[in-house]
Amino acid sequence: MNIRVDAKALQTELSLALGIVETKATIPILSNLLIRAEGDHLELAATDLEVTLKTRCPAEVTQAGAITVPAKTFGPIVKAFAGQDAPLAIHSTPENKLFIQPEGGKQEYLLHTLPEEDYPTLLQVADAESLTVPAEALRRCVQEALVSVGTDDNRYSIRGALMILESEGLTVVSTDSHRLTFTQWSGSLDVQASRRALVPRKTLLEFLKLESGGEVKLSFKDNHIFMELGSRLLYSRLLDSTFPAYERVLPADSDKRALVNRASFLERLKRVGMVAETKTRAVTLLFSPGGTVEMVVRNQETGDEGREYLVCESYEGEAVTICFNVDFLIEFLSVSSAEQVSLGMRDAGAQTVFQPVRPESEGIHKYVVMPLRLD
Repeated sequence: MNIRVDAKALQTELSLALGIVETKATIPILSNLLIRAEGDHLELAATDLEVTLKTRCPAEVTQAGAITVPAKTFGPIVKAFAGQDAPLAIHSTPENKLFIQPEGGKQEYLLHTLPEEDYPTLLQVADAESLTVPAEALRRCVQEALVSVGTDDNRYSIRGALMILESEGLTVVSTDSHRLTFTQWSGSLDVQASRRALVPRKTLLEFLKLESGGEVKLSFKDNHIFMELGSRLLYSRLLDSTFPAYERVLPADSDKRALVNRASFLERLKRVGMVAETKTRAVTLLFSPGGTVEMVVRNQETGDEGREYLVCESYEGEAVTICFNVDFLIEFLSVSSAEQVSLGMRDAGAQTVFQPVRPESEGIHKYVVMPLRLD
């Protein structure tokens, strides 16, 4: 293998691949990146056997070939040269080392490599069932759903988000047992029948790192999901588990409704949250019929107290007091871009539904949070 490549362009793709690599992999080859030079580009691949990314950047290929190189050393070296104008000269040596040098420079690096044959076999997306989704629509749904994806190793079924693809649009649902996100995009999709896929959290996180714009080609094959965006292909196994029956959690009988300014609500919760208890992170919201919400934090560990007030833009119903984990509210408000947020409440022991106010054409986003019980 012998190539010339722009260090900045290579660094852009490397930054994506490095997020996949397991730094403490028990299988040594998984700490490596597969690099393959062919045609007019250099292809990079990274995998942890669950999530895989294939990407490429333009390169002048003198001699085609492939080899694997340690990610933790190759990545920082390329990054160190990314600010220079000179392209990098990269080639493999007869001793199976990878030689790296900025063109015209005296710097030289030789990295240990492992053969391409040792690398896990990468899957091909050919002959898979495919459809396209607007990238921004999928990105928004993923961002909103990630807030409540579970991280409990003992609850395998909630360590991802349920993606539902139907002819009339896309739905993504997630829960960590304390809160639930239901988000939709309405639009035409070329699917013959409804498809449900339980996508792992890491896959969703890595997808958000890819460039936005255009369309995402979604493909399904052999219990894998493939997400193709331009020259980048991200794929992973789907979670083989049954997602909880989320429909039962979406309340429809809220008799108290508040409309608040999202940015003002978020600003006050961030401030009052600074004195909340480390363990419970509790904040009490007191809604009055006059249209004011009082946010109160009392830290039993330190004796600190915090209190904020916000005038609701509208309020319907009797007074109600509900206690929440303040971080749950901050995380929801931070991913939303809506100017206003509505709250549907019943009483101190029932779940509350938070919804950004946006045009119906942009789809529904419901965020259901269970209250804290501190007695």
